[in-house]
Amino acid sequence: MFVQEVGGGFPLIVLHGGPGFDHSMFRPYLDALGDDFRLLYVDERGQGRSERIDAQTLSLDVFARDVDLLADALGLERFALLGHSFGAIITTKHAIELGTAAAYVISAGGDSSAALEADVAASVEAMGEEGVPIAASWEHEKTVATEEELKELWRVQMPFHFAGEPPPGYGDDAVVTPDVLRHFANTGYGDFDYTPDLVRVTRPALVIVGEKDRTTTPRAALALHDGIAGSELVVLPGVGHLSFVEAPEAYIESVRSFLGRVTR
Repeated sequence: MFVQEVGGGFPLIVLHGGPGFDHSMFRPYLDALGDDFRLLYVDERGQGRSERIDAQTLSLDVFARDVDLLADALGLERFALLGHSFGAIITTKHAIELGTAAAYVISAGGDSSAALEADVAASVEAMGEEGVPIAASWEHEKTVATEEELKELWRVQMPFHFAGEPPPGYGDDAVVTPDVLRHFANTGYGDFDYTPDLVRVTRPALVIVGEKDRTTTPRAALALHDGIAGSELVVLPGVGHLSFVEAPEAYIESVRSFLGRVTR
């Protein structure tokens, strides 16, 4: 794994979304948490940074267990875990199967792969003609071969992830790995149905989502919240899947307040 650290204080491991992308698109928006926490940004299994990782070895289970390998390697006695999008799916699996984090932030997560796919299909259909090139770009992920191709696909998909206009140049500096994205586009992201197992989550959990998220929808966030006893739910008004970009102050304050209370 490739890890970058920001700040000090209680350790917070951050898992980003989107296999094949590094965490550079997160940094300008989440670094503010480094005022209170020791942020450990992780590219799962070195994706986006290492040519030594065989994409065929990657899975939700491997990603989740790598969190504990990292904590052990760094000598972390306690840590919190924040995952966004694909990272949130890994975070939920970690909370259910391992439960070794002191607290969990599930940012734009999904309750099941079938429900997630249905939500995405409904969102694309609702976009009408605007959704046609987005759906085509997902099919093209199966053959993406170069960094330039991958970044072009990302630009096409931007309107799906934002409720408003993306910041100028957003994602231009991202480090990308076409092999990783192509692997997951062809094999899938793993079938999962967390709904019956959410009762096994015993650590404090915050579920946070954008009100207009088309990918991992408020419906999914409510299902996660309802299934995790004592969890907190924050729905950020007027923003999409990349809520921490469109509403950074509200997002940061929600996460900071939650972690500040439960990691003491």
